[in-house]
Amino acid sequence: MDTRRTRFGQRMGIGLKIALLAWSVTLVTLLIFVAAIIPEQKHIFIENLDSKGRGIAVSLQDVAAGALVTEDYSTVVDHCLQLLKGDPTLSYLVLVRMDGYALTIDPSGWHDDQLDGTWRPAERRERSGIETRPLFRKRVFHYASPLNYSGGIEWGWIHIGLSLDSYERSVAKVYARTAVLAMICVLVSAAVSAGYARRLVRPIGSLQEVVRAVARGQLSARADIRSGDEIESLAHSFNGMTAGLQHRNRILESVRFAAQTLLSTDDWRTVIDEVLAKLGQSASVGSAYIFENHIAPDGALLCSQRYEWIAPGGAASLPPSTWQNLRWHGAGLDSWVEIFQQGEFASAHVRELGEAERAVIDPQVKSLMLMPILVRGVWWGLIGFDQWNQEREWNDAERDSLKAAADMLGAAIERKRTQDALLEAKQTLEQRVQERTRELQEQMSAKARAHAALAEAQQSLVEVSRRAGMAEVATSVLHNVGNVLNSVNVSITLVHHRLRRSGLRDLEEALAILRAHESDLPRFLTSDPRGQSFLNFLSQLTEHLATENGWVRDEVKSIMRHVEHIKEIVAMQQSYAQVSGVREMLSVSQLMEDALHINATAFQRHGVELERDYETVPALLLERHKILQILVNLLRNAKEALIEGRKEKRIVRLRIARHSDQWLRISISDNGIGIAPENRRAFFSTASRHERRGTDLACTVEPLPQRKWEEA
Repeated sequence: MDTRRTRFGQRMGIGLKIALLAWSVTLVTLLIFVAAIIPEQKHIFIENLDSKGRGIAVSLQDVAAGALVTEDYSTVVDHCLQLLKGDPTLSYLVLVRMDGYALTIDPSGWHDDQLDGTWRPAERRERSGIETRPLFRKRVFHYASPLNYSGGIEWGWIHIGLSLDSYERSVAKVYARTAVLAMICVLVSAAVSAGYARRLVRPIGSLQEVVRAVARGQLSARADIRSGDEIESLAHSFNGMTAGLQHRNRILESVRFAAQTLLSTDDWRTVIDEVLAKLGQSASVGSAYIFENHIAPDGALLCSQRYEWIAPGGAASLPPSTWQNLRWHGAGLDSWVEIFQQGEFASAHVRELGEAERAVIDPQVKSLMLMPILVRGVWWGLIGFDQWNQEREWNDAERDSLKAAADMLGAAIERKRTQDALLEAKQTLEQRVQERTRELQEQMSAKARAHAALAEAQQSLVEVSRRAGMAEVATSVLHNVGNVLNSVNVSITLVHHRLRRSGLRDLEEALAILRAHESDLPRFLTSDPRGQSFLNFLSQLTEHLATENGWVRDEVKSIMRHVEHIKEIVAMQQSYAQVSGVREMLSVSQLMEDALHINATAFQRHGVELERDYETVPALLLERHKILQILVNLLRNAKEALIEGRKEKRIVRLRIARHSDQWLRISISDNGIGIAPENRRAFFSTASRHERRGTDLACTVEPLPQRKWEEA
């Protein structure tokens, strides 16, 4: 039930509440009036009966005073009967002596009785009231008065009974009239309360309609109420509030416009006049302006007005030169410097400022508000509003809008600086790319010259071989040179592949991306994910090109070493060829070292470790070039077995030892794949055989009596 009452109370309109309240007050007042007037009317009726009883008692005392003393009761009875006949409201008359003897007279007759003490009260004073007397068995207004004679001698009591019919009819009429009047008052008060409530609620309804219009976004709606009471004051306050909301909305719209305009342009200076005009118009100020700080040649901090907007119809009183190169320190503006450097705003009425501060302010200005512009936390300048011709208190919305405009302008200035730095970096980068491209081109030209020199060296070697007088010497030379040329060819192939995968292609793609985004390069470098990683990419590309350049130089040096090695081989083979077919005393260990020297490059490239075990043996009578050719081929085969075996640790063991008093054993072993058992006998057969592998020349092995071979 409480919930239903609460909901009902919430659904009741204020008009109904006022009407019910006024009606309730009227009803309560009416009830109080009725409760007061009816008892008063009844009291008046009782007083009338009391007055009538007192009058009858006085008339009886005058008649009965003497008769009762002489006990002439007939005179008294006659007088009483006359009274009863003349006044129908009289119900009875009783005269009682002090001893209880009583004369009782009523409309039916009279008689004497002996009455009890209730008819003779001990306290002798007048008594009256509505009551029922058992003697007469009816409800009457009973009046009792002491009866005295001869100067106060107490004789007895006079009792008078008055009928209540007239009293009850009068009381009934009072109730009826009061009920009718109360009903009329209730109806009239209900109508008056409803009308009064409607009159009171009508302004509230008008105000409610305006509130609904404002809630729908119609901030121009106004409440026109002239009730002359608090509701009219409330309407004025509400109109002021809607005007403030409309003003705040204009300010927010100007801030949104400023943000959109400053963020959509690359150079804030091209749109700042339009932004200032929008901000000034929305704030309804006389002028809006921007000052920029700069440093004087002597190091002093100056400020100059860069941009200004003045409301239509207005004009500055002071010339524009007044606000150029103003010194913050020494011109009475020191107190503002500390405020602005902390990023706080300043607002004041001009009349409250000092003389030095008023000297640099237009005389038309009455109030001003200044907001610092910070760029990366450094005070760049300020933006301000001036109110002309009247003083003004700046509200929070205006301060917040100016703060937002200052922050956005600081961000735009910072973005412009970043953009200029990126453009400068782009130009520097293009210059560095061109220089690096030129260096790479020079390196490629050097490589081409090296290839040409190598080709020329190869041709020279061919010519030397062709001029050799002996076929065996020429074959050995070509074989050994071919081994070294393999290394040279591998190096050249690696250089070729590395140049094909050079970072120049990535550099060209990077330049293509920059040219594709040349129109929106700042946004691309700051907002696009690829652009944000572009500087990191260029750094990595530079490191890659530097590494590649170092690697190419090392390979070119390796090729040059191979060329020198080829020259040494040619010179060595020429010396051997001069004694071809001639036996001479030679050191076997020296021949082994010469063979190793010919294959040294291949062993180093493939990471082959050499283990030597040479016994001291005397020199032997041998053909130099044949023994050397055999050793070179065996070392080459060991190297190929190691490559095919693909072991992490590649080892070749060289051993020279006596086999007997007449024989010398030269052992070359490796930890490669070895020779299959089914091929060993054929490989070491006594028949002469020729073999060609790749670019290697044939190797001839001549059988020796009872010769033993040892392989890994």
